Amino acid sequence: MGDVVRRHPAGEMMLEEALDSNEIRKLDLQDDPLDARRYPIDPWRFTEYGEPSAESATLFSLSNGTIGVRGEANAPRNLGSGTFLSGFHETFAIRHAEEAYGFARVGQVVQGVPDTVDFKFCVDGKELGKAQQVSQSLDFKDGTATRSYVYDIDDGVSLEVDIVTMVCLFRADLMATALTFKARGRALNVHVEGKMNTDQPVVSRDVDPRKADLIADGGLRKLEVDAISRGVADESFGAFHCLHSELTMGVGFCQQIDGEMVPAVFDVAVPDGGEKRVLRYAAYNTYRINPIGIDEGLQVSTIETQNSVELIRLCAQTLNWAVAQGFEALQEQQRAWLSRFWQESDVEIDDGGDGRLRQTLRWELFELAQATATVPNGVSAKGLSGTGYSGHYFWDTETYIAPFLIYTNPARARDILSYRFRMLPAARKRARIMSMEGGLFPWRGINGEEASAFFEAGTAQYHIDADIAYAVCQYVAVTGDHEFLASEGIDILVETARMWASLGYMGWDGTFHINNVTGPDEYTALVDDNYYTNVMAQFNLRKAADALESLEGEELNAVVQRLSIKPGESMRWREIAELMKLPYDKKLGIHLQDDDIMRRETWDFEHDTERPLLLHYHPMVIYRRRVLKQTDTVLALYLLSSQFGLDVKRRDFDFYDPLTTGDSSLSAASQCILAAEVGYGDLAMQYFLESLYADVANLHSNTSDGIHLASAGGVWMSAVAGFGGLRDSGGEEFSIDPHLPRDWGSLTYRLTVHGSRLVVNVTHGEVSVRRLSGDPVTLKVKGELRTV
Repeated sequence: MGDVVRRHPAGEMMLEEALDSNEIRKLDLQDDPLDARRYPIDPWRFTEYGEPSAESATLFSLSNGTIGVRGEANAPRNLGSGTFLSGFHETFAIRHAEEAYGFARVGQVVQGVPDTVDFKFCVDGKELGKAQQVSQSLDFKDGTATRSYVYDIDDGVSLEVDIVTMVCLFRADLMATALTFKARGRALNVHVEGKMNTDQPVVSRDVDPRKADLIADGGLRKLEVDAISRGVADESFGAFHCLHSELTMGVGFCQQIDGEMVPAVFDVAVPDGGEKRVLRYAAYNTYRINPIGIDEGLQVSTIETQNSVELIRLCAQTLNWAVAQGFEALQEQQRAWLSRFWQESDVEIDDGGDGRLRQTLRWELFELAQATATVPNGVSAKGLSGTGYSGHYFWDTETYIAPFLIYTNPARARDILSYRFRMLPAARKRARIMSMEGGLFPWRGINGEEASAFFEAGTAQYHIDADIAYAVCQYVAVTGDHEFLASEGIDILVETARMWASLGYMGWDGTFHINNVTGPDEYTALVDDNYYTNVMAQFNLRKAADALESLEGEELNAVVQRLSIKPGESMRWREIAELMKLPYDKKLGIHLQDDDIMRRETWDFEHDTERPLLLHYHPMVIYRRRVLKQTDTVLALYLLSSQFGLDVKRRDFDFYDPLTTGDSSLSAASQCILAAEVGYGDLAMQYFLESLYADVANLHSNTSDGIHLASAGGVWMSAVAGFGGLRDSGGEEFSIDPHLPRDWGSLTYRLTVHGSRLVVNVTHGEVSVRRLSGDPVTLKVKGELRTV
């Protein structure tokens, strides 16, 4: 394993050189956060005119959940800034300042792969320099990204180049590109170099823990492969592997002019006033990254392997298929896929504005569609749009992304949860290391092992087990997929319940305590009886018992044998859940975030104003103060909504909202939802816009590292659950009680419940729920049961 150029989050946060450019910006709610001349308003397209920035590469990225390709950034593309594959990563040995038992040992970082959309152009023997006109756009209906350039060759002579790229949403391993050349003033002979880009990224240091770790001696290396009989003439192929993780991938591409194959480097004659088009098809393949687990002999099993020749053969098969289909046919399939997506998932608002809000909302939904079209290895915090957080998966997926899929595309939601099921062997192994029973899912990582070197705000976030269990329960309740519950979901629920039962203890006061944990608020670490953790663990324990006791006959016998269920085990979970310590201040009438929150000094919000705090203050300075990075208790009020009355929600929100910095992009969504519910409509709209524009307006100064995909999911949640009023409390109760913003005329959203497709339309006067297909569904609408 290689050494890493690593920032230890606790030891290097105070370095000054990286602080100036990492402020969190607040929106002026009266103004468009984007320049309409540079970013024109269009309900189905997002376009940028002018020189691109580092953020542009993220905003105009393409993905299908398996392949991710970044947009133009006015910087050379390389293995760190071009193309990524789901689960494909390099590893390194984590070096701790001081070692201790149980620390994470192996780091993981997403590894870029050869880029096939990078081209160089020459005219009259001279390489074209900077284009005089540049634009790029995303089309939400076509599922394409277009980069357009105009080069001045000499007086009155210019070359226009359009590069249209499509990462196929309907096929995981394929992408296609069309280059169109237009000559103005005279005919031009254009020399094109379109080789695969395998340039290495520059290794540098950065103190921002949100960025990727960069490995000094690892990375991608090309394998020598005899690729005879590839099946398509004049292609370019390659097989590459990571030095330390030993993961291997294959890539191949071919291209055509007028139906004839051309090599990677070619000349194209462009007539004056006319155009010439080049079609390129590219295929990527790697074996599915199975999470590292253990077998019955407690030996670490190896990741499934496939030789590089086979990977190249698969690429050739894909290219043969693509060429036979043709570019136009692929485009039609892409449009058809997206047409279905918008029919099932679109959120429409009548806000009386100029359309910017509607455009940006569709951009967010389009990003969710791209990141989850295929889900071979889970969904990382940045999807495949950049290297932020090293490409790791967090609780973000289950809490902020899974609900969108559960209600709009249940099959893809099941894929996400099945990935967690495949991680269970590694979770069991981690639980034993941490002296617990059951399974403990990693706080962050890619291959199923814990990759957080900062245990205070990483491993200590045990709540990830409950977050995953909650998503399982929500999925089963919304879809009615009993088969998943009996085959995979029950394993997750049982093993997470066992973890909680062994993590906590029965105290002298007769209540069950869970000590020394960190909740979602990472500015409050290693506390006793974190309310969010405890109440979500309580939910987990009850639902695990319910699920186990719902099984009968052969299903039950299979689960009892497979999981070695002990007599009375579910009753023990129920007892623990009933006796769970849930801190509450009777005098103030609020739930306490943890046992010690009232003993901490409140942060000096008037004078200590630099944001985010984690880049300006040592963790110990933050931990001893009463200040929140993101909502914690308030998030529990939303997720378990049916357990709390409106007065309780308002008191809790009034107490915690002023303490919340919003330094996390996750925070604004739950703040929006609760603010809308308790009657703070203007504040809810402010939080909604902060989620909505987090990336396109670069509010957190790190859009260049990738999309805040959970924030995109949070935008859907804010619209549908916040203003649209949808609640399910993890499957305990289905209800719709909207809180439409005063300036909006209407809100329309789509849901799929037990296989039935519904359209919900909200105005200030009424709520209509229309069934498009499937069986009748019963919901509580504005407090009254209604069968649709």
